[in-house]
Amino acid sequence: MESRDREISDRREAANRWKEIAEMETGLSPLDTPAGRARHDACVQVRLFLPLPNLVFDGMAKAEIRDALTTLVRELGLDSTDVLWSLHKGLPGGSGKKERDQNLHLHISYRPRNDEGHKHRISIRREVISLREALGGWLQERGYPIDWKSVSKPGKRRHISPEKIVMAERGEPLHSPEEQLQADLTLAKRLVAKLTREEARRILRGLLRLEDAAFSRLEEVIGLQGWSISRIRRGKRDTWILKDESGKELALRRILNYREEDVHRLFLALQSRDAEKIPSKKLSEIPLKLGEDDAEIEQAELKESTPEISRN
Repeated sequence: MESRDREISDRREAANRWKEIAEMETGLSPLDTPAGRARHDACVQVRLFLPLPNLVFDGMAKAEIRDALTTLVRELGLDSTDVLWSLHKGLPGGSGKKERDQNLHLHISYRPRNDEGHKHRISIRREVISLREALGGWLQERGYPIDWKSVSKPGKRRHISPEKIVMAERGEPLHSPEEQLQADLTLAKRLVAKLTREEARRILRGLLRLEDAAFSRLEEVIGLQGWSISRIRRGKRDTWILKDESGKELALRRILNYREEDVHRLFLALQSRDAEKIPSKKLSEIPLKLGEDDAEIEQAELKESTPEISRN
């Protein structure tokens, strides 16, 4: 991290610096720039994601990689008092070194305020072009061929506002075919997720009502659907999730309408049954059966109208 021409390599010091920035930008303390106090549209941090060729640092020492990335970040020309970057070799949880090395990418976080205290408005399209040009030049210096025509013409944005999603949900036509297509895709994804939750709830609760319910049996039935159940770290807590065949993750506490701690106790009890190999242990302390509130929620979801997808 670079902060006002000062290098910060200690993670705790970097975290404390971002806490200071957050307090200044939200008005809890005066700004460290001539601009005075933060404006109403304060922004603490902007984050960028840059994919890199997997072999761009092949044969280089760590110090050389660090210098090369420092050069790249400076060439991006970010008008900021504070810039932080980190290089990731792959996705967490890879089964082998080769698999983890196939997703080289750079994370950059910067403060959208310069030394004079001026905060710049973020223009996605303009900044994407300048970032791609800087990255293209940096890669070209390292022997990679660059198609400069495609660099200066970034693709169309796929973001659509919630207001337009609501309009499409009501069946109102949108102004452009691109917006209509994106709205249709968003509503289709929501419908698929809703149907997956309903089917998962039906299967899970049916299994949990059985006398010989066990985690292995649960995994077997869920696996037939192309799904899987696991416990992952999400923020500061662990949570149980169901992953469908497309890789989308759904929280089991929302599917079952249980508290997170109840879900955890439930699956621990199911796992203990597999360990004992005797399905005699009662799960009376776990809410396995539908209560009145659960039944009302389930009926409400069944009566809920399915969002119509416009075909205009």
